[in-house]
Amino acid sequence: MATSEPQEVATRASWECWPPGSMEAIPYRTSFSPTEYAAIRRGLVPEEMEDKWFIFCEDDVLYLHRSWTGLCVYRVVFRSRGDGYQVQEAYVSGEPRHYRRGPDDHEVRLLSFLIRALLLHEVIEFPFPAGIGRWGGRGIYRYLIAGNVLTADWLSEQQGVLVRACRSVRRWFSDRV
Repeated sequence: MATSEPQEVATRASWECWPPGSMEAIPYRTSFSPTEYAAIRRGLVPEEMEDKWFIFCEDDVLYLHRSWTGLCVYRVVFRSRGDGYQVQEAYVSGEPRHYRRGPDDHEVRLLSFLIRALLLHEVIEFPFPAGIGRWGGRGIYRYLIAGNVLTADWLSEQQGVLVRACRSVRRWFSDRV
């Protein structure tokens, strides 16, 4: 049986990044098991252009930076709580020149998605903001924000494409018989 190489633990020195600038509190509150927290602490070092985030943890503070610019977008402070770890505080960039901040509820959903999808490898729905239409531009927006991450909504879209293709093939064959 082949063994996989252990993932590199991300540190501030793993990627070029800037210290957080002005940050604004957001109401992101959740908790993680010790196993989940261990995965979160490993962080994420970009390996290719499609990896949009550099994420690392120092002293129970998680920093989420855009990989291309090195700018810090989110900062999350954890606290040990008996059977796991709880988010004590969460912040989003308040620098309008570097990040166009959305409403608190969207920032909370996006931060949750980034932690769960990128660090915990959960296949979940991408949190589209209200202004993104049902079909037009959704895939591009998801890619620009999250990169090539597997999401539940992408899988659903692909299933729809397969169903439509099967129906087309079935119609084509029925017209030939």
